Amino acid sequence: MTDVQAEVIEGLVLCRVGEDRLAVRAREISSFDVPHAGARYAGEGFSPQARAPAEARLLRHHDTALVVDTVEVHSERLTLLSVPAVLVRAWGGALCGFVEAGGLLWPVISLERFAQGPEVVS
Repeated sequence: MTDVQAEVIEGLVLCRVGEDRLAVRAREISSFDVPHAGARYAGEGFSPQARAPAEARLLRHHDTALVVDTVEVHSERLTLLSVPAVLVRAWGGALCGFVEAGGLLWPVISLERFAQGPEVVS
C-alpha cells in the first residue's frame, strides 16, 4: 500500500458568486480588473444568461478572463483535497480539488484549464 501525500497549497483567491464559492490559486491570476462585456461570468453554473453585479471583479490569467462577485486573498497553507471521480470532468476538467477555509468547503478551479472551455454546469 502506497502512502499518498496530500498537496498543501499556499496563496488562494477565495471568490463568491452569488451564494456559491470557488477558489483559484493566486499564482494563476495575473491581474484583477473591472469586467468587460463578453467576459465569462461564473454565476449560475457558468450560464451564459447569468449577469454579474455592477461591483463584480474580473480574474485574468493571460488571455483567460473569469468574472466573480467578490475576491478575498487567503495566504494560509491549506491541504488540497482530491476531486471525487464523479466530478473529474466538471467544468471541463477545470476543477482541481477542494480546500477548507473559514469552516467552508471551497472548490478550487484552474483558470488555465478553464480557458480550454468548461462545460456549462447547471
